[in-house]
This record gives sequence, structure tokens and C-alpha cells, in this order.
Amino acid sequence: MSDSLTIRTPAKINLSLDITGKLPNGYHTMRSIFQTVGIYDTLTFTKTAPDEPLRLTCNVPDVPCDSHNLVWKAAVKLLGENPCGLRIHLEKQIPSQAGMGGGSSDCAAALKGIRRLFDLPVTDESLHEIAASLGADCAFFLYGGTCYAEGIGDRLTPLPELPRYPLVIAKGTSGISTPEAYRRLDAYSAPLPQHTDHVISALSQDADTLFSVCGNHFDAITDLPEVEVIRRIMKQHGLNPVLSGSGAAVFAGCAEPQRLEACAADLRAAGLAFVSVTETVPE
Repeated sequence: MSDSLTIRTPAKINLSLDITGKLPNGYHTMRSIFQTVGIYDTLTFTKTAPDEPLRLTCNVPDVPCDSHNLVWKAAVKLLGENPCGLRIHLEKQIPSQAGMGGGSSDCAAALKGIRRLFDLPVTDESLHEIAASLGADCAFFLYGGTCYAEGIGDRLTPLPELPRYPLVIAKGTSGISTPEAYRRLDAYSAPLPQHTDHVISALSQDADTLFSVCGNHFDAITDLPEVEVIRRIMKQHGLNPVLSGSGAAVFAGCAEPQRLEACAADLRAAGLAFVSVTETVPE
């Protein structure tokens, strides 16, 4: 077996995100459709001397490369409290504080990569249990593709694979605090539309139909200036802008790649930090 392994791991968007309640422990219940998209982080795993402590590096300076990183936590779960014999380099392309699951995707890739590199006797079922203990989104990235999520996002049901539908995603420099987003949503008194059933019905239809019914409850309480700019430009191109997760990335899709390219050009001209024309992917 090789002493090195490289894995590309995708971002996700929420085609729908409906918050359905709040539990006594403070967690919120949801219904959501998760979908992987073609924006990737890359992790390279290299075996080192058996007694050499884990070393994690990253191309982005402000990403923590210690026990605060989910990649490190994944290594601890599989190799013990003081993991040794491994170097991991993380090359990030998925934007942070975007609602696109970059950290969770990296975590899932770390679980898969470490198991494979060290040929660990860990079953798929056990790997899913470990991923779920680190975060509901982590478990999703072991599936990838299209999944229906309910509960606190921990109950996942894989759905039939979507075609490769084109979409544009944009994010400014500002991020959104997830706890603050939930606080705002808790204080929001107006009724919010439920999107998930409409999205499920549209999964077997064309791209225009699907993206026209996507929606996210966090859209109602997110008013960052950069998000407003993204929404305005997407609407000018006849698109339906939707926040991913609790933000601050916004996506829109349609059947015409050239319309998305034109929208992306306007988003870049507006000075947005991250703009990508990509597609839905199976994993």
C-alpha cells in the first residue's frame, strides 16, 4: 500500500432548508435537501515515522491547524488522543463561513483517507457513527450527492442522483455566525414558507423548475450588504437567489450556462470575493 494518498472533497449547498422547531436542549430541528457541488478542497495524507506526532498544514493562513480543526478531530477518533505517523496537507478552495460545509467535507475526507492509508478495520457503519459524532454535515459527506436531512440534520436519506445541473455561487468577505442566525430566526415572528416538499417534487424535473422552488428560512433574516448585492445581481439575470446553510454564500441555477456565466461576470465586477460557476455533482 502507498505511503501517500490524495482525496478531493466537495462543497455542498442546501436546495432547501426549513427550520421546523427547537428542542429543549437548544438544538433546532429541520428538513433540508443537501446537494454536493463541484467546488473542492484537496487533502493529501502522508505516512511519517510511527512516533512522529500528527502535523496538519493548510494553504489558508487563518484555518486552525490544531485540535480545533475537524480534520485533526477525525484523526484523533481513528488514531487515538495523540495521533502519530501522519502528515496532512489541506488545500482549501471551499470558502469559509459560507454554509457550504467545507470543514465537514474535510472531516469526512480525513476519516476516509486515514482509514484507507492505514488499512484500519473500521466498517462503513462505524465510520458513519464517528462522522455523526463530529457533526451532522460530516456524516452527509460520506454519502455525497443528494440527501434528505431531518431531525437536527442527523437523519439522512440518500435520494436519486441529480443530473449535473449548472449553477453560480457567490460570497463576499463577511461571514455569518450560525448561533446569531438561529437567534434571529427564533425572534422572527412572521410565518415562513416550507420549501422541502416542493424541492423533493422538483428533483425529477428540469433545472429551471428545480432551482425556481429552492429556498431557505435563513434568507428571511440575512441582511448582509454583500448578500443583498448578490441577490440583486442574480435577480437581474432572472435567477432565484438562495442562501446555503446559514450563509453567507448564495447560489442560483438554471438550464442556461451562458446566463450563469453572464451573472458571474457581473458578480465579479461588483468585487465579490468568491464567485464560481459550477454544477451539482454525485459525490
